[in-house]
Amino acid sequence: MRKLILFFFLVTGISIENKAQLAGEVFDKFYMATGGISLWNNVKTYTINQTFVSNAASDYTMEIKVSMPEMTMLKTKTIMKRHFIYGVSPSDAFYKIPTGGTIYQTKNLSEKETVNMRREISDLFAPFYKFEARGYIATYVGLEAMGAQTVHHIELASSDTKFDLYFNNSTDLLSKQKIRTASGEEITQEFTSYSTSAFGIRYPSSATYYSNIDKRNVRLTTNIVYNPMFDEGTFKR
Repeated sequence: MRKLILFFFLVTGISIENKAQLAGEVFDKFYMATGGISLWNNVKTYTINQTFVSNAASDYTMEIKVSMPEMTMLKTKTIMKRHFIYGVSPSDAFYKIPTGGTIYQTKNLSEKETVNMRREISDLFAPFYKFEARGYIATYVGLEAMGAQTVHHIELASSDTKFDLYFNNSTDLLSKQKIRTASGEEITQEFTSYSTSAFGIRYPSSATYYSNIDKRNVRLTTNIVYNPMFDEGTFKR
């Protein structure tokens, strides 16, 4: 504990430039622990399938398809067998509400929702991946105790979004993240286990999830496929 306290005071006294460098070093260790940066750099598309369970009628599943070179995303949120579809591309942003069977009413997304979904294209992949090019600033806060773990706390912030990221000092894996969005929503995820994809990248596959909007503790299960092939019309309304 004395070493931890001493390290904290040393960190708070260093320059902003050095705090940014320390943050970058923690990110680099994460890439190494999850398959290597060369794998991350070779990802062009990905699909995420998630289940959100809190033993309530509002439990749901989510399928997310993303093409990063084309800056396109399609989300399908399924609640009580009803599919709500959201899509963004550089030239379009829409959502579809089920009105019966396979019939949908299609509307335009609001500007705020459009901005948020376009941000998620990269943030869901990893919020700190090429963060500078996306307008984020990373600041190393310090080494902290979090339960039985010792974690590196890093703040990652843009003009309207802020992440608090906590990396396990022993495994170099991301243990917890908090995000505050421009809409005022705050989401906390604590990652309890990791899985290795067929592509070779390790990712958090089990977590607890809490949003200040829903105000309920949720068990989150995630499966990610990297570099899937999508049909030409996948991201069109």
